[in-house]
Amino acid sequence: MVHWGQAYLYAYMFLCLNDLSDMGIRLRYYNVETFETTVLTQVKGKEELEQITNEILEKYHDWAKLLLQSDLLFVDSAKSLDFPYSSYRKGQRKMAVSVYETIIKKKRIFLQAPTGIGKTISILYPALKLMGQGEVEKIYYLTARSSAKEVAFDTMRTITDKGVRVKSILITAKEKICFMDECQCHKDYCPYAENYFDKINGALYDAIQNYDLFSREIIENIAKKHQVCPFELTLEISLYSDVIICDYNYFYDPRVSLRRGFGEESVRTVVLVDEAHNLPDRAREMYSADLVRSEFLEVSRPLKDSWGKVYKSIRGINKLLLDLSKEIDEDSTTIIELPESLSYKLRAMTNVLDDWLGKNKGNKHHKEVLDLYFRAWAFISISERYTSDFCCYVEKGRDFRIKIYCMNPSNILAEIHASVLSVVLFSATLIPLRYYTNVLGGTKEDHASRFGSPFPKGNFKLLTHTGISLRYGDRERNIPKICDLIKRFIEIKKGNYIIFFPSYSYMKDVYEYYSSLNEDNDFRLQRPDMKESESLEFISAFNTERGVVAFAVLGGTLSEGIDLTGDSLIGAMILGVGIPRINFQSDLSKVAYDKLYGRGYEFAYMYPGYNKVLQASGRVIRTEQDKGCVVLVDNRWSQKRYQQLFPESWQHWTQVDNLEDMVTELSEFWK
Repeated sequence: MVHWGQAYLYAYMFLCLNDLSDMGIRLRYYNVETFETTVLTQVKGKEELEQITNEILEKYHDWAKLLLQSDLLFVDSAKSLDFPYSSYRKGQRKMAVSVYETIIKKKRIFLQAPTGIGKTISILYPALKLMGQGEVEKIYYLTARSSAKEVAFDTMRTITDKGVRVKSILITAKEKICFMDECQCHKDYCPYAENYFDKINGALYDAIQNYDLFSREIIENIAKKHQVCPFELTLEISLYSDVIICDYNYFYDPRVSLRRGFGEESVRTVVLVDEAHNLPDRAREMYSADLVRSEFLEVSRPLKDSWGKVYKSIRGINKLLLDLSKEIDEDSTTIIELPESLSYKLRAMTNVLDDWLGKNKGNKHHKEVLDLYFRAWAFISISERYTSDFCCYVEKGRDFRIKIYCMNPSNILAEIHASVLSVVLFSATLIPLRYYTNVLGGTKEDHASRFGSPFPKGNFKLLTHTGISLRYGDRERNIPKICDLIKRFIEIKKGNYIIFFPSYSYMKDVYEYYSSLNEDNDFRLQRPDMKESESLEFISAFNTERGVVAFAVLGGTLSEGIDLTGDSLIGAMILGVGIPRINFQSDLSKVAYDKLYGRGYEFAYMYPGYNKVLQASGRVIRTEQDKGCVVLVDNRWSQKRYQQLFPESWQHWTQVDNLEDMVTELSEFWK
């Protein structure tokens, strides 16, 4: 009906312009797979078309009037937008001015600012101020963690509480907001998908007319009221929202990006990237894709008897991968040229699957076929971007996998950033700043700023214990020394502590040795398979109990994104320098960065590892009232190449090389 409606409008305009009484209207549909054409024809008189046009315009008039009123309310209320707090913290005003000037100049800026300075409001406020002045049309606030999204949304709540009528939406992942047990988006399974297009306009009108803040709860209530899919409603509302708060992938990932039809509006779009230290790895994931041979076999088997065409199309890809695997040695990972025929054959397969999926939405195999369809399209999409920033390799073992790996996402990020008005990338741990400007697509024209810590230096004690080597080959023999360090560290002052390990296996070995000597310990161990609810329960113990000692892994959920204020956490011991084990993908990035910057090892291993240490240490001091200590254990902390990376707030560190000196320093600190 949408296509006919569009045709009716064209026909009516043509009749009016040419003073005609009636007109033939034809729709032509072309099947790209079969090359068949379907033609539908109607004849309409001018009077009937005028009636249809008026009905359409009346509906559009109501909607356009609502949007105009909404815009006017924002513009009028934004005139009085002042900083929502009584005063600026140290560094906040300077940061806000830097962001304001960057957006005005249509530039990008990289900001390294520690916890506690108030980054969220310092960056949102100037962007909103410029939106009120008509310089900015839309703001994307991007972050990698749910808790950071909540902080940004609460900040927008604070601003709207001051009377500013800005529309802000918090996007919740489809899997989390879906009302059904499984995300199967067809009317035979989900009642919220039935007659969706007949119901969505009412839901959207209700949302825009009655709400400014769209939390998950608000969206779910509107969706239930109008019986529409809450995730699709979220996407619809986002088109009319001023501020969109979401995960990185809704802006950067080509498979799920909200930047549909990103045209004229982009020239007045501002992108605020929180926790930007996470973006390089996330971008590599988004712009990498793989295919696994066994998945084609498993999906095709049950389709053999009833859907021969679909079966053969999937088996065609399986045969291509099988032939390719015969050229590869067993149990190996091998760099190859991207096969030219693969994308072509994947396209042919997806055309067949597309037709089948549309006709068999209630089929019990629909989900498996759909997953394979999306995986194939992801590979096709990434293959179209293939340049020297990518590498194609295969893994042959019990299964066979071909992967396009994005070694260096900086050029893709730079291209995306160039499509919008301005980008602000910020984090407490953009260290070293030059490294992040390079890997995040920065240029010489971009701005960069560092801000000092607002916290009293006397409240934080940093020790580097350089008397123990935690290189991979030395870890096992030093377990007894590590256990002695941990025991004395947590005995100096009773409280809550986290011990961060370089791996789960080493954490397990240390725990078992420690337990054999100290049976009365009540340590809590982070598990690699912990569910979200279990992680929340694990973390909540720090707020409700005292004397909690947790063993955790660098880079895990406990090392980033948790706020344990006051005496909820008073100390952390970090074992190692965070460098991951040598691996194939990081080695590929190392080669790429060596060619570009001559610092492949640092870019692929050292700096990402060091960032994990910075993040873990940042759990200890979260407010001006907090007091705590961090001990970095590894003899590599005595090297200048690590010490020169220390932020300003670490410059008062003390280096020790034995247990007794560590105890003396910490005892003096806790007096």
